[in-house]
Amino acid sequence: MINLLKSFRYPGRFLIIGRDRDAYVVLYGATGRSPSSLARRFVLQGNAIYMGGIDDTVKNQGNPELLEYPALQIFENGIAVANGRQIENITSLQNREAKKQLSYALSSEAYEPDEYRTPRITGCLVATDRGMDAAIHIVRSASDGIDHSSWTVPLVSGEGRYISTYTGEDIKPTPSFRGDPLPVTLQFGSAKKAVKAAFDALKPPRGQMDYRVGCFAVYLHEGVDPDIAILNRQ
Repeated sequence: MINLLKSFRYPGRFLIIGRDRDAYVVLYGATGRSPSSLARRFVLQGNAIYMGGIDDTVKNQGNPELLEYPALQIFENGIAVANGRQIENITSLQNREAKKQLSYALSSEAYEPDEYRTPRITGCLVATDRGMDAAIHIVRSASDGIDHSSWTVPLVSGEGRYISTYTGEDIKPTPSFRGDPLPVTLQFGSAKKAVKAAFDALKPPRGQMDYRVGCFAVYLHEGVDPDIAILNRQ
């Protein structure tokens, strides 16, 4: 995971789902270039983590509909994570395949209505009768309209899958993520260590602008409360 994130100057928003030892993992991070994108932070409220503004910059210079949103929701039987308000389509998680649940909940969604046609990325972990199941979904612009793609995430210890809104290149227009989710290694042992590793990996080269907004992670162990960590730049 660390080497992958180090290779990206501007991934936009990204999520990772997988397994670290006996913990099921959801990790999410955000980067930004504009003042309104950078003037945000993650806040834990009850069983949810919200992306919100630190002052009036988002309201005065940005689009709150796209910049402020619930990024994560913890349910009794799982977790949903997303880069926008499409997460509100997921009001509960059912005892069935995660991939099908995401495809159904997000079937009417499109990419974000901004100049880059930013993809909407969503993921979930859900406990089923057959064990824990996980999936990742993306809605992105395509030559013939809108592309909906979803993947089952293999929950193998020490492994995860990564997806982001952009390719990682710091160019304009900013290209959307292409292809399938990328494999990453998860060997951190705790949410706090995973978040710090992700945040540090996104540190800019000396003398260049810091695009980091923040990262959070949830480590889900059976029978105990979730291990949650948040690290904001501001």
